[in-house]
Amino acid sequence: MIILLCIVVLPVVLLLVTSSRQHGKCYIGGSPLPPGPPWPRLPLLGNLLYRCPTIASLVDALRRLHADYGPVVTLWAGSKPAIFIAGRDAAHRTLARAGATFAHRPPSWSFGLNGHGVNSAQYGGRWSLLRRNLSSHLAGAPLAGALQSSLSRLVSSLERAAAAAENHVVVPSEMLRHAVFSFFASLCFGEGAAEDVLRQLRGVHAEILSLVIELGAFHLMPALLEVACYFPKCRKLSNAQKRHHATVMALISARRQRNRDGVGAGRRRCYVDTLMELRLRDEEMVSLCWEFMNAASKTTSTALEWIMARLVLHQEVQRKLREDIARRGEGDENGNCTANGERRSPFLEAVVLEALRRHPPAHYLLAHTTDKDAHLDGYLIPKGSVVNYGVADIGRDATSWTNPDEFLPERFLEGGEGYGVSVTAGSGSGEVSMKMMPFGSGRRACPGAAIALTVLKSFVENLVTRFEWTPVGAVDMEEKPGLVTEMRTPLRTCLVVRPHVQLNM
Repeated sequence: MIILLCIVVLPVVLLLVTSSRQHGKCYIGGSPLPPGPPWPRLPLLGNLLYRCPTIASLVDALRRLHADYGPVVTLWAGSKPAIFIAGRDAAHRTLARAGATFAHRPPSWSFGLNGHGVNSAQYGGRWSLLRRNLSSHLAGAPLAGALQSSLSRLVSSLERAAAAAENHVVVPSEMLRHAVFSFFASLCFGEGAAEDVLRQLRGVHAEILSLVIELGAFHLMPALLEVACYFPKCRKLSNAQKRHHATVMALISARRQRNRDGVGAGRRRCYVDTLMELRLRDEEMVSLCWEFMNAASKTTSTALEWIMARLVLHQEVQRKLREDIARRGEGDENGNCTANGERRSPFLEAVVLEALRRHPPAHYLLAHTTDKDAHLDGYLIPKGSVVNYGVADIGRDATSWTNPDEFLPERFLEGGEGYGVSVTAGSGSGEVSMKMMPFGSGRRACPGAAIALTVLKSFVENLVTRFEWTPVGAVDMEEKPGLVTEMRTPLRTCLVVRPHVQLNM
C-alpha cells in the first residue's frame, strides 16, 4: 500500500510544485504573459477549470484576481492562456485599435447548435458575407408592425394577470420573455407563426440550453473534457436538436411556400427570406435561425426585466420617466424618435442605458482569439490565446463612473458623465464608448444592438405608460450568474392599470 501511494501521490505532488513554480512568472519566447495567480497548472486542465468549474465561481474568482493583479490577468485553459480583460483602456486598444487581430474565434465543439452561425464563424469571407446579410436585414427591417403586435398581446396578458391576481400582484417574467421572443420570431420567420408553434419553439430552445454546459460558451474547456462532459447528455441533446430542426424547417418551408404562391405580396421581408436568397443548406439556415433567436430574445428579455425591476425599486425614477414621456415631442432638438417617427423621451434612453450599464445581460462576451502574437502593456498575448472581456466590470469601473453601483439615469443626460456614450458604435468605437460595452465592441460587436435598444425603449415606454409598477415587499436585485445573468429571484410587482392610452412604437 505504501509503495502504491508513493507511485501515485509523489508524482502528483511533484507536478503541483513544479507547475506552481513555473507559473510564478510565465514567459513565452522570452516575453512575459499578463500576471496571474500562482495556482498549479495541471495537464489537460490548466488551472482554470479545477478552480472555477462554474461561471459563478469564475466570476467571483476573476473579481478577486483583477483586484490583485490589475485589469488584465492570465489563467490557463489546458495548454492555452486564457486572458481576461476588465479595463476600458485595454479593451479599446485590443478591440478597436487592433480589431482585425482580435476578431477571431477559438475553435470549439458546437454539437450542431451554432456550427454555422455568424458568431461562431471564423473571421474571413464567410463571416463577412453572413454578418453583412444580417446587418443589412436588421438595418432595413420595418419594426412598427411587429412591435405593435407583440406589445398589444403583452399588455393584454398583463392586464388579465393583474385582474385575476390577488391585490394585482404578478410575476411578469414569463410574459415579458414570450413577448420579446414573439417579436424576434416575426423578424426571423415572418408574420403568421401560430402561437402554439412559438411556445413549442421556446420550449425546445430552453431544453437545449439546459443541456449545454455553460462554460463551453467561453471556449475554455479542452476538447477532450468537453466530449467527456457532454457524452452523458448526448442522447437527450440529439433528440432535442432533432425536434428543433423539424420545427424550424417547418417554419422555413411555410415561408418558402408562401413566397412561391405569392401570398401577401408586399409584406415585410424576414431574416429567413435573406437566407433563402443566399442559397444556404437547410442545416445552415437552422443554425443561423437558432443564433438569431437566442442571441436576440434571451438577452433582450433579460435586460427588460432588469429595467422594470429598477423602475419598481426606484419609484421616483418611474414617476420622472412617465412625466417625461408625457412631454415627449416638446422641443427635443436631437430628433429622438420612435419607430413611427414620433419624438421619444430623452430620459427613457437614459434609463435604458443606465440599466444596461448596471445589469448587462451578458457579463462576458463570447471568447475572442488572435491570429498572431500581440502585445499589451509590455505583456505578450500569444497567437491562439483565449481572450475575453469583463463587460460588467467595465461598466461598473469606479475610474470611469461616479458611484458606479448606484442607479442614476441622469448620468446619461446632457452634461452627465455618460452623455454621448454610444453602445452601438461597433468597429468605430472610440475610447469614450468603452466606458460600457453591453453589446461588445469592435468587429465582433453585436449587429443587432440598435434593434435591441429600440425594442427596449418601446417596451419600457408602453409598460410605464399603461401600468403603475409598485413593489411587493423588498425587490431582490441579486444576480443569478450564467451565460446570461438573470435576476436570482424573478420580479414580483403590483400592476395598476392606468387610463387607456395608445401604444407607441
